[in-house]
Amino acid sequence: MLSSIAPAAAPLFKTLSREECESVLLRNNVGRIAYTVHDRVSIVPIHFVFVSGWIYGRTASAGKLRQILRNRRIAFEVDEHVGLFDWKSVIVHGPLYVIQPDSTQLTRSVYRTAVSVVRKLVPEPLSDVDPVPFRDQLFRIGAIEISGRAAEPVGGQRMFADLANVISETAEPTADAKLRAQVEEAIAGLGVPESADDHAEVFDGVVALTGPVEMTRDRQAIEAEILKIPGAIAIVQQSETTLPVKQDPLPTELAREAIKELRGDAQVGSDGLKVVVEHGWLRLEGTTKSYRHRDDALRRMRAIKGARGVIDRSRVAS
Repeated sequence: MLSSIAPAAAPLFKTLSREECESVLLRNNVGRIAYTVHDRVSIVPIHFVFVSGWIYGRTASAGKLRQILRNRRIAFEVDEHVGLFDWKSVIVHGPLYVIQPDSTQLTRSVYRTAVSVVRKLVPEPLSDVDPVPFRDQLFRIGAIEISGRAAEPVGGQRMFADLANVISETAEPTADAKLRAQVEEAIAGLGVPESADDHAEVFDGVVALTGPVEMTRDRQAIEAEILKIPGAIAIVQQSETTLPVKQDPLPTELAREAIKELRGDAQVGSDGLKVVVEHGWLRLEGTTKSYRHRDDALRRMRAIKGARGVIDRSRVAS
């Protein structure tokens, strides 16, 4: 027997134009920053003001900011929600920069702009009457890419899933949950000092260790204990020691160090040398004026700590 119940009205999903996206950013002041360090994704809420293609905000300099600056590329999201099929969501991709008050004339101008903008949220920021004085660091995000989606309750067309494209799940959630409980129990038994940023995650039978631990021996002890678990066949070791060893550099940090080294030599810096960072290796590309300049550049690249090595593919013009 056919059902007499009429199908529900189909919602309308649409893509927002850049102007519509900017309108959403302009009328909101709370959003979320997503960033990643060593394949672990974190999200933090922030207050913000959007002005002329920049997202201005502030945070505590002792908080997550140091981790974010290791890889400036972030995603920023803000949404407006009225109902299940009545919402707007905007995502911004771009680099994050801290704002310093006294470096150059340009940075001082940016700092004054940032303080003026933040006053739209708090009347007296960074003053004795500031309600959140611990948020002592101003920053801004370049809105390089802006995209948005929206939904309206009616006006759409009912569509059905293409069964040919259904994804088949090969992982075993129950087994992953059991293994994770064993890993957490093993770590707890070691008496390692707890850290809010120390994490053990399990997926597809893989144990991924991320976040900082205080001592190298703690990192090694955690790994050794997990290896004793029969179900832990593969471990991804991405935890870092905060003491006494410096954190392992990210690819973006290696690239910045390479730029600094090339610019540190006036002769080398004037050449047409470029650096490619690939899987921890530094690859020297481009053209240099002489063999001496090339050798100086290679020496500087080899001095960068954390790089696996240097590959020379540069050319000498003469």
